[in-house]
Amino acid sequence: MAEAEAVPQEAGAPVDAAGAFPSQYDENGMRSIDKEEESLRGAQLKIACSMPDGSVQNISCFMGNDVTYAKAQLARALDIEFGRIKLFLDGKLMFDPLSFNDFPAIEQSTTKEISVTVQIDPE
Repeated sequence: MAEAEAVPQEAGAPVDAAGAFPSQYDENGMRSIDKEEESLRGAQLKIACSMPDGSVQNISCFMGNDVTYAKAQLARALDIEFGRIKLFLDGKLMFDPLSFNDFPAIEQSTTKEISVTVQIDPE
């Protein structure tokens, strides 16, 4: 059996598109894994946190994030212990393991901008 001889390609000659490896990026520069991650992450969510002193802290996250993620952002911003923070939506405690998709009021919001009340437990 005769082996095919490799023929060097001339500089500037077009590459045969049929033999080229397909690009992993689409026309928007996203890979298929990026698209999957984006669909799981969900819509962007803006949370206005009403603090006990009357001030408001704003947090940005995604519908697929959990309450723990938002509390961690707030704890970092305030430089306090994570465990001291409790978030309330419409007067009801938002439990840590739940994602924002688990709250019907947030899921039904067209703007994805919500207000929560923050309680900070004493040290």
